[in-house]
Amino acid sequence: MKFAKNKTTISQVAQVLSQHNNIALFAHTRPDGDTVGATVALRLALQKLGKNVQIFCDGEFSDKLLKFPHTAEIATEFFGKWDLMVAVDCGDLQRLGNFAGFYNQHSNTMTVDHHGGEYYSKHNCVLNYASTCQMVWEVLDALGVELDSTIATYLYMGLCTDTGNFANSNTNEQSFLMAAKMCQLGADIQKVNRVFFKETTYMHTKLYGKIMSRVRRFYDGKLCIVYITQQDLQEFGLDHTASEGIVRFAFDIDTAIVGVSLCEWKPNSFKCSMRGKDFNVRQICQEFGGGGHEVASGCLINGFLEDVIEKIERVVGYTLC
Repeated sequence: MKFAKNKTTISQVAQVLSQHNNIALFAHTRPDGDTVGATVALRLALQKLGKNVQIFCDGEFSDKLLKFPHTAEIATEFFGKWDLMVAVDCGDLQRLGNFAGFYNQHSNTMTVDHHGGEYYSKHNCVLNYASTCQMVWEVLDALGVELDSTIATYLYMGLCTDTGNFANSNTNEQSFLMAAKMCQLGADIQKVNRVFFKETTYMHTKLYGKIMSRVRRFYDGKLCIVYITQQDLQEFGLDHTASEGIVRFAFDIDTAIVGVSLCEWKPNSFKCSMRGKDFNVRQICQEFGGGGHEVASGCLINGFLEDVIEKIERVVGYTLC
């Protein structure tokens, strides 16, 4: 459904939410801590106001996310009739995956996102924030919802993971102020940090060792690429969620300006994650039909592994060289 470009403020988001009782929230495909944290926190808060709210997500949840109990309540199959549909942390319609059609056909939709992406909803609150959870925190404040330790934990989850534990360039003064407030409210910051930044399984460790041993370097190390094949996942008995965060093995190399991870989603089809150091990787991913942040984006590229790597090398090289 086509809508005029309609910019929506935080206070207007709160107003729209207050006007509806049956609300469907959508997390993005390949869900991370921010989209899960934001949707769960928003759902729990709206339920406090007596609203009927369900979260939908077309994607598998990592073991890390499933250690937070409300993640299991997120539906992967669509059902019900909803007064309002809200895309949370989704920079474009395609990030809703198989739910994009249901969403696009609905007459009353709203985007709440911090990527600075597309305007594809009736109401579009698209702001330059460190995380969508930070936006949701302000929405809940505008709604006058009293936050508890559970809601605070999920909000902290999104803030912490999207800032890379407060190390990424998107971290700012407001990030620390929000973190302090979540701590004051009783957020389980120890669990969030332990689960997302410390714990791993033995099989994941074996997989990571294999990945790190074959990092590819291009342009004097300015571009670094790691990859996972379906054969790798089968070897260690893991699923696609094992690819979450592996881009750091390429991005953290000191010479890297662009870090890339590839995960073979199905035969000869690779999910690509890109990170940039003061480098606009969103433009690169847009060349392949993807999008996201300027310094953290993703896309899907079809082809044999070596051909996919060559495509990335060529497109990135146009800008690097």
